Amino acid sequence: MSELELVRLPNGVRIALDPMPGLATAALGVWQRVGARWEPAELNGVAHLFEHMAFKGAGSRDARQFAEAIENAGASMNAATGYERTSYYARTVAEQAPFALDLIADILFEPHWAPDDLEKEKGVVAQERGEAFDAPDDRVFELHQSALYKDQPLGRPILGTDEALKNISVETLINFRAAHMTPERVVISIAGAFDRNAIIDSATRRFGGLTAKPDPEREAARPQAGSASETRKLEQTHLVFSWPSPPAGSDGLYAARMLSEIFGGGMSSRLFQEVRETRGLVYAIDSATDTLEDDGRLSVYAGCSAQHAREVAEVVRGQLELMAAKGPTEAELNRAKAVTRSSMLMGLEAPSARAEARVSQLFLRDKLTDFAELRARMDAVTCEQVQAIAAKALEGPACAAAIGPKAGHGALEAFGAK
Repeated sequence: MSELELVRLPNGVRIALDPMPGLATAALGVWQRVGARWEPAELNGVAHLFEHMAFKGAGSRDARQFAEAIENAGASMNAATGYERTSYYARTVAEQAPFALDLIADILFEPHWAPDDLEKEKGVVAQERGEAFDAPDDRVFELHQSALYKDQPLGRPILGTDEALKNISVETLINFRAAHMTPERVVISIAGAFDRNAIIDSATRRFGGLTAKPDPEREAARPQAGSASETRKLEQTHLVFSWPSPPAGSDGLYAARMLSEIFGGGMSSRLFQEVRETRGLVYAIDSATDTLEDDGRLSVYAGCSAQHAREVAEVVRGQLELMAAKGPTEAELNRAKAVTRSSMLMGLEAPSARAEARVSQLFLRDKLTDFAELRARMDAVTCEQVQAIAAKALEGPACAAAIGPKAGHGALEAFGAK
């Protein structure tokens, strides 16, 4: 097999097969369209805790035997939870790919969920939450999220809270799986070297029995203008600013990514040159596009001394206003296209990135798209389209967050989000 292929099992489970000639290994996984977005407030953190329980033993193996089975095959395995997806993935040599898929199926269908293990894992999650809290450049993004989506599932932490986790029992995990383990919300993806028929046989045997159920509703994203801050004794003020951007799957996302690259994507970007090189206000500053199924943000992170925070906010906003008024130059756009193109091509050489890209295509558009087509869409972006995205962003709602000395919190007011 040498061609990209989408296989649909009779029950609706989708399998993305992306062979990469010349490799001897594969990246594969099972992705579910479920995450913190689907949690009720009283069970905040259940999706992440569910994923944490993945390696407590499954099938005929206890936790130690499960870990040994992975490593005996020369493979590595992990899992991750987001707001909209949960993934269980592995890297392995080609001949062990069906076995790795079988182990992932054991995690999902035959987990060992003991009450004692569940309580221990709640403690592990608490430590993970503490680690994130201690890292201000991580914590500031969580603050920003809570302000942007106030009183919504999207505004609650993926790691949950101690109070909410107390409500989660083994029965809670069983009910959560029953509600969300449906064929239309499962994608199996593999990229690299593998036996096509063996993968399909394994997927059919383990996932072919899933039955369709009503799709659990989720709240629509309702971004709000606002701000959040925490006062801490730190050397720097950590800042996040954001404006609206096209959602995942939107055709406007290509221009939005060019805007982000030109705005704050690298050393030649406008923010790096103006805020760091010309004015010397920061050590770190960059921009990114963050996307959800029904929302998106253009965000900027900066770390600076408290005395410079207000000026940083003013310059960041001013630079976006300038982009909206005059747009990028052709040279800037061509440079952004070159960086974006090379980033995509480098990703194509990594089976893990390639497998995950196929998952996004299926969840968002229900089809596999050749990377040459994506490259063509990037290359077709115009300066006028980038300018239009910047102008639309300034319509708001704008949101900001700050962590650090109180003196640096004036940046929120200067940005216009307080």
